[in-house]
Amino acid sequence: MITGRRGDLAQAEQYAARALAIREKLTPAGEGIIPSLLTYGNLLYARGDFAGAEAAFLRAKRILETIRPESQSLAITLHNLGELAYERGDHEGAENLFRRELDLFEKIDPSGTLVRDSMIGLGEVALRQRRGDKAEDWWRRALAISQKINPTGPKSALCLSGLAAAARLQGRSAAAEGLLRQALAIWQTINPEAHHRGSAHLTLGLLLLDQGKSEDAEAHLRTAIRVHAKEGRPLPEGYQALARLQAWRGQNDEAAATYLAAIEALEAQRMRLGGAQESQWLYGSTLGDLYFEAAEHQISRGRPQEAWSLIERGRARGFQEMLTQRDLRFANEIPAELNAERRRLAAEYDGAQQALADWSQEQGAAKIEALLGRLRDLRLEQADVQAHILRSSPRLGALASPTPPDLRTARAALDPGTVLLTYAVSDTRSYLFVLQAEGDPGPGFSLYPLAIGREGLKKEVEAFRSLTSRPETSVAAVRERGRSLYNLLIRPAEPALAQAGRWLISPDGPLHALPFAALVAQDRYLAESKPIHIVASTAVYREIKAFRPETSPGTELLAVGDPLYPEGLAARTETETDPQVRSALRWGLHLEPLPATRGEVEAISGLFPASRLLLGGGATEEAVKSLAPQARRLHFACHGLLDERFPLNSGLALSIPEHPAEGRDNGQGAARSWEERGLIGLVRAFQLAGARSVLTSLWSVSDVSTATLMKRFYTYLRQGRTKDEALRSAQIDLIRTPKRETSHPYNWAGFALYGDWK
Repeated sequence: MITGRRGDLAQAEQYAARALAIREKLTPAGEGIIPSLLTYGNLLYARGDFAGAEAAFLRAKRILETIRPESQSLAITLHNLGELAYERGDHEGAENLFRRELDLFEKIDPSGTLVRDSMIGLGEVALRQRRGDKAEDWWRRALAISQKINPTGPKSALCLSGLAAAARLQGRSAAAEGLLRQALAIWQTINPEAHHRGSAHLTLGLLLLDQGKSEDAEAHLRTAIRVHAKEGRPLPEGYQALARLQAWRGQNDEAAATYLAAIEALEAQRMRLGGAQESQWLYGSTLGDLYFEAAEHQISRGRPQEAWSLIERGRARGFQEMLTQRDLRFANEIPAELNAERRRLAAEYDGAQQALADWSQEQGAAKIEALLGRLRDLRLEQADVQAHILRSSPRLGALASPTPPDLRTARAALDPGTVLLTYAVSDTRSYLFVLQAEGDPGPGFSLYPLAIGREGLKKEVEAFRSLTSRPETSVAAVRERGRSLYNLLIRPAEPALAQAGRWLISPDGPLHALPFAALVAQDRYLAESKPIHIVASTAVYREIKAFRPETSPGTELLAVGDPLYPEGLAARTETETDPQVRSALRWGLHLEPLPATRGEVEAISGLFPASRLLLGGGATEEAVKSLAPQARRLHFACHGLLDERFPLNSGLALSIPEHPAEGRDNGQGAARSWEERGLIGLVRAFQLAGARSVLTSLWSVSDVSTATLMKRFYTYLRQGRTKDEALRSAQIDLIRTPKRETSHPYNWAGFALYGDWK
């Protein structure tokens, strides 16, 4: 610790690692190892290695919960984990950990420094949640304690800065500025280079920027960036604010460079975050659409190609953060001990969900808080195991982390005749980038501004989906709104699309939920005009096209249908014993039987001699996991479960046992809501598991009409048509049938092909 105080964190870390190794041999699971774990974790945290710090803190927590569940050491460990959650932007998780810490400290030291630190943590979280009044309450309580202990100490300065940030949120600029200057005066006396001083400079810089005082604002922002950089803590918020200031002044070259510095700082911080991937997704949301903002600055400079590269860079990083813990293909590459640990944690997570499902009001609020905390702890432990799995499986790591291509590489990845439409959506406006394959006639690259932002687009898409996804609506109304959306989203780019043989669409935001096939141009649905396929990003598309299985599958088709759902399942939402099933039911999913899917999969399997069927009670999660790696094609005729908050928790509803045996899979993926990110997660999970193409539906379609469309799709596929052409032909067949119950867009428009078209 002495070495660390002198500033030599690298050397201090080495000493701490040696001390921990010695303790490992003496008391690997005893109280004696706790100080070494906490010291080591704190040093890793100080150096920005959040994943390493978390592993140390989690281990300390597991030991303490067993031997000293109401100790000061456990409360401190919870605080450290809360700080990590806060850094990642996981506000809910951080608040839970800080409250658990506060409960312990109020028993141990009701009015002292320990309680103050818990309140500081809760004040920080309230600021991130933009709850100014709540933040002010926590910071005032913390400051009152701190000023009794040491009115000019670092914690008093920290509390003054927190109060200032709360005042700024509430529009009290003068009060905020006064508090910040008090805090900075203390920091100047005790430690001018402390990173908390840098945070005070950042807040003051933002405050002055709000007031139009650009010179003073710049000085404080640059000081904040310098102080954080000295401690190895990148400050993307500081760079982003400075870039905005430079752009406002017309210093376009400087602003472009500073935006790039903000992005690099953000990515450097994400690399060190570790933790559950949804936490990494949340980190950066506090910065707004940084990549879009930087791209829009390049557009204002007349550099749309650089703007496209920034948008793709942001998407590649976003999908890197949606790594799966439930892959099928690579399970045999995972070391046995890691696979066993992954399964153990999954079973514990299911058990915790079960306990949460069994909670009743008589057990009290404290019980439910403890259960929610246990679920969060298990997610952290699962993330730690996942990090080890990725390090042990380079191939999985490479597939999960696609590198964004430059514009030339992206165009080279497109097949002749394919045109890529990349959408970028922000709060206030949107853009459409159009890329053509190398050698195809046309400009090669074009940019089209779209006069609509995220909320307006969301309303338009929701209104269109409401018409297309209900069979009783007017076809004329569907076509009218489909024509309007075509004019908004595609018509501006018609000159660049005229020679296209097929469209590859990369949606953004609400557009992930849009049935593009039902848009109308010249009185024809797009499904009648062009074959369409969808991709999450150019980096993902390149990765999918480059991937080839190492072995030839032994089964041409594995078809799963008519899954067994217990009788009366929809009516027993509150009595269902399986927590994930109950969660799906509570969120409005109707897991009704799908009898027509039996005939669907039987008919499809007849087209492929080497096929396997899993029907009824045999359509289980265990059977699919066992047989899927040997199949060339997988066909699932079942309900889908989409999770918007944790996209890779999305899944398929296979057969649900009436009374699942302990340790057996329940056939479910967790479900929250039918939102675009949940669909992305489901598709991406299949792609990570080795699928080059995924055909899925945007909404729940009648099993009868789905069976009709799927039979035609596979028939055309068997005849040698490409996947996108086979889907288009099947959709046209339904469109042109005289029966409304088949031709209505509800029956065919929601089906979309993701990934490779061949």
